Amino acid sequence: MTMRMTITRTALALLLAACGDPGGGGNEGEVITTVTLTFTPAGGGAPISAVFDDPDGDGGGPPVVDPINLTAGGFTAAVKFENRLETPPEDITVEVQDESDQHQVFFTGSAVDGPAASNPAAPLVHAYADTDANGLPIGLANTITARTGTGQLVLTLKHLPPLDGNAQKTSDLAARVTANGINSIAGDTDASVSFPVAVP
Repeated sequence: MTMRMTITRTALALLLAACGDPGGGGNEGEVITTVTLTFTPAGGGAPISAVFDDPDGDGGGPPVVDPINLTAGGFTAAVKFENRLETPPEDITVEVQDESDQHQVFFTGSAVDGPAASNPAAPLVHAYADTDANGLPIGLANTITARTGTGQLVLTLKHLPPLDGNAQKTSDLAARVTANGINSIAGDTDASVSFPVAVP
Protein backbone atom coordinates (compact mmCIF):
# COMPACT_ATOMS: atom_id res chain seq x y z
CA MET A 1 0.00 0.00 0.00
CA THR A 2 1.25 3.46 -0.78
CA MET A 3 -1.42 5.79 0.37
CA ARG A 4 -0.20 9.11 1.63
CA MET A 5 -2.04 11.44 3.96
CA THR A 6 -0.95 14.94 4.92
CA ILE A 7 -1.91 16.22 8.34
CA THR A 8 -2.45 19.81 9.40
CA ARG A 9 -2.25 20.68 13.10
CA THR A 10 -5.98 20.14 13.41
CA ALA A 11 -6.11 17.16 11.06
CA LEU A 12 -7.98 18.97 8.31
CA ALA A 13 -6.14 17.53 5.32
CA LEU A 14 -5.90 13.97 4.10
CA LEU A 15 -3.81 12.61 1.24
CA LEU A 16 -4.53 9.30 -0.42
CA ALA A 17 -2.47 7.04 -2.64
CA ALA A 18 -2.55 3.51 -4.02
CA CYS A 19 -0.99 0.42 -2.54
CA GLY A 20 1.83 -1.33 -4.38
CA ASP A 21 5.46 -1.81 -3.53
CA PRO A 22 8.12 -0.70 -6.03
CA GLY A 23 10.02 -3.95 -5.57
CA GLY A 24 7.28 -5.89 -7.35
CA GLY A 25 4.78 -8.35 -5.98
CA GLY A 26 2.76 -5.61 -4.31
CA ASN A 27 -0.90 -4.76 -4.45
CA GLU A 28 -2.59 -2.38 -6.83
CA GLY A 29 -5.19 0.30 -6.53
CA GLU A 30 -5.98 0.19 -2.80
CA VAL A 31 -7.14 3.55 -1.46
CA ILE A 32 -7.88 4.46 2.16
CA THR A 33 -10.50 7.14 2.74
CA THR A 34 -11.45 6.34 6.32
CA VAL A 35 -9.67 5.43 9.56
CA THR A 36 -11.75 4.34 12.55
CA LEU A 37 -10.52 3.90 16.11
CA THR A 38 -12.87 1.95 18.40
CA PHE A 39 -12.22 2.04 22.14
CA THR A 40 -13.94 -0.64 24.23
CA PRO A 41 -13.86 -0.19 28.02
CA ALA A 42 -11.90 -2.98 29.69
CA GLY A 43 -14.53 -3.30 32.41
CA GLY A 44 -17.43 -3.47 29.98
CA GLY A 45 -19.63 -0.81 28.49
CA ALA A 46 -20.47 0.73 25.14
CA PRO A 47 -17.62 1.12 22.62
CA ILE A 48 -16.52 4.66 21.72
CA SER A 49 -15.54 5.30 18.10
CA ALA A 50 -13.62 8.15 16.51
CA VAL A 51 -13.54 8.40 12.70
CA PHE A 52 -11.26 10.27 10.30
CA ASP A 53 -13.26 10.29 7.07
CA ASP A 54 -12.42 11.82 3.68
CA PRO A 55 -15.49 10.56 1.76
CA ASP A 56 -14.60 12.08 -1.61
CA GLY A 57 -10.98 10.91 -1.54
CA ASP A 58 -8.03 12.98 -2.71
CA GLY A 59 -9.26 16.50 -3.42
CA GLY A 60 -12.73 17.90 -2.94
CA GLY A 61 -13.97 18.70 0.52
CA PRO A 62 -11.92 18.45 3.71
CA PRO A 63 -12.11 15.31 5.85
CA VAL A 64 -14.39 15.06 8.87
CA VAL A 65 -12.55 14.25 12.11
CA ASP A 66 -14.15 13.04 15.34
CA PRO A 67 -12.46 13.97 18.60
CA ILE A 68 -11.39 11.17 20.94
CA ASN A 69 -13.22 11.83 24.20
CA LEU A 70 -12.59 9.17 26.83
CA THR A 71 -13.04 8.84 30.56
CA ALA A 72 -10.10 7.73 32.67
CA GLY A 73 -9.56 3.97 32.65
CA GLY A 74 -8.48 1.04 30.52
CA PHE A 75 -9.60 0.28 26.95
CA THR A 76 -8.91 -2.03 24.06
CA ALA A 77 -8.43 -0.04 20.85
CA ALA A 78 -9.11 -1.50 17.41
CA VAL A 79 -8.03 0.23 14.19
CA LYS A 80 -9.96 -0.11 10.91
CA PHE A 81 -8.98 1.15 7.46
CA GLU A 82 -11.58 1.48 4.68
CA ASN A 83 -12.04 2.65 1.12
CA ARG A 84 -15.51 4.19 1.12
CA LEU A 85 -15.23 5.22 -2.52
CA GLU A 86 -16.16 1.59 -3.29
CA THR A 87 -19.72 0.23 -3.06
CA PRO A 88 -19.94 -1.53 -0.71
CA PRO A 89 -17.03 0.01 1.22
CA GLU A 90 -13.82 -2.03 1.01
CA ASP A 91 -12.23 -3.09 4.30
CA ILE A 92 -8.51 -2.48 3.79
CA THR A 93 -7.86 -3.79 7.32
CA VAL A 94 -8.15 -7.31 5.90
CA GLU A 95 -5.25 -6.65 3.56
CA VAL A 96 -3.16 -5.15 6.35
CA GLN A 97 -3.83 -8.25 8.47
CA ASP A 98 -3.04 -10.60 5.57
CA GLU A 99 0.28 -8.79 5.02
CA SER A 100 0.93 -8.08 8.68
CA ASP A 101 4.62 -9.01 8.34
CA GLN A 102 4.92 -5.95 6.07
CA HIS A 103 2.76 -3.45 7.99
CA GLN A 104 2.86 -1.67 11.33
CA VAL A 105 0.63 1.00 12.88
CA PHE A 106 2.37 3.64 14.99
CA PHE A 107 0.71 5.75 17.70
CA THR A 108 2.52 9.07 18.20
CA GLY A 109 1.72 12.71 18.99
CA SER A 110 1.47 14.78 22.14
CA ALA A 111 -1.45 12.67 23.46
CA VAL A 112 0.49 9.38 23.45
CA ASP A 113 3.02 7.67 25.70
CA GLY A 114 4.06 4.26 24.42
CA PRO A 115 6.48 2.25 22.29
CA ALA A 116 6.70 4.95 19.57
CA ALA A 117 6.26 8.09 21.70
CA SER A 118 7.80 9.15 24.99
CA ASN A 119 5.43 11.64 26.63
CA PRO A 120 5.16 10.62 30.30
CA ALA A 121 2.36 13.11 31.03
CA ALA A 122 0.29 12.23 27.94
CA PRO A 123 -3.37 11.29 28.43
CA LEU A 124 -3.11 7.98 26.50
CA VAL A 125 -0.70 5.18 27.39
CA HIS A 126 -0.44 2.84 24.39
CA ALA A 127 0.67 -0.80 24.12
CA TYR A 128 0.43 -3.22 21.20
CA ALA A 129 -1.91 -6.21 21.64
CA ASP A 130 -1.23 -8.14 18.41
CA THR A 131 1.77 -9.61 16.62
CA ASP A 132 2.59 -10.93 13.17
CA ALA A 133 4.01 -14.37 12.32
CA ASN A 134 7.47 -13.12 13.30
CA GLY A 135 6.34 -11.93 16.72
CA LEU A 136 6.52 -8.24 15.75
CA PRO A 137 3.73 -5.76 16.58
CA ILE A 138 1.02 -4.90 14.04
CA GLY A 139 -1.13 -2.28 15.78
CA LEU A 140 -4.62 -3.24 14.62
CA ALA A 141 -5.34 -4.37 18.20
CA ASN A 142 -4.04 -2.31 21.12
CA THR A 143 -4.52 -1.48 24.77
CA ILE A 144 -4.96 2.09 25.98
CA THR A 145 -4.91 3.50 29.49
CA ALA A 146 -6.59 6.91 29.56
CA ARG A 147 -5.80 9.54 32.17
CA THR A 148 -6.52 13.24 32.52
CA GLY A 149 -5.10 15.44 29.78
CA THR A 150 -5.38 16.69 26.20
CA GLY A 151 -3.30 16.51 23.03
CA GLN A 152 -3.13 15.04 19.52
CA LEU A 153 -2.96 11.37 18.60
CA VAL A 154 -1.23 10.76 15.26
CA LEU A 155 -1.89 7.31 13.80
CA THR A 156 0.45 6.21 10.99
CA LEU A 157 0.24 3.01 8.96
CA LYS A 158 3.59 2.05 7.42
CA HIS A 159 4.04 -0.46 4.58
CA LEU A 160 7.40 -2.18 5.04
CA PRO A 161 7.98 -4.77 2.27
CA PRO A 162 11.38 -6.46 2.05
CA LEU A 163 14.00 -4.38 0.23
CA ASP A 164 16.75 -6.14 -1.72
CA GLY A 165 15.89 -9.32 0.16
CA ASN A 166 16.20 -7.68 3.58
CA ALA A 167 13.31 -7.19 5.98
CA GLN A 168 12.32 -3.55 6.60
CA LYS A 169 9.96 -4.46 9.42
CA THR A 170 12.23 -5.01 12.41
CA SER A 171 11.84 -5.10 16.19
CA ASP A 172 13.44 -1.67 16.74
CA LEU A 173 11.08 0.44 14.62
CA ALA A 174 9.00 1.91 17.46
CA ALA A 175 12.13 2.83 19.42
CA ARG A 176 13.56 4.54 16.33
CA VAL A 177 10.34 6.50 15.86
CA THR A 178 10.52 7.61 19.51
CA ALA A 179 14.10 8.75 19.10
CA ASN A 180 13.97 10.36 15.67
CA GLY A 181 10.38 10.59 14.42
CA ILE A 182 8.26 8.62 11.97
CA ASN A 183 10.22 9.85 8.93
CA SER A 184 13.38 8.23 10.27
CA ILE A 185 12.21 4.71 9.38
CA ALA A 186 12.00 3.03 6.00
CA GLY A 187 8.89 2.00 4.10
CA ASP A 188 5.94 3.84 2.61
CA THR A 189 3.37 5.77 4.61
CA ASP A 190 0.00 4.24 3.75
CA ALA A 191 -1.94 6.50 6.09
CA SER A 192 -1.25 9.22 8.63
CA VAL A 193 -4.13 10.90 10.44
CA SER A 194 -4.49 13.02 13.55
CA PHE A 195 -7.22 13.06 16.20
CA PRO A 196 -7.69 15.59 19.01
CA VAL A 197 -7.82 13.85 22.41
CA ALA A 198 -9.43 14.94 25.66
CA VAL A 199 -9.72 12.97 28.92
CA PRO A 200 -11.37 15.01 31.71
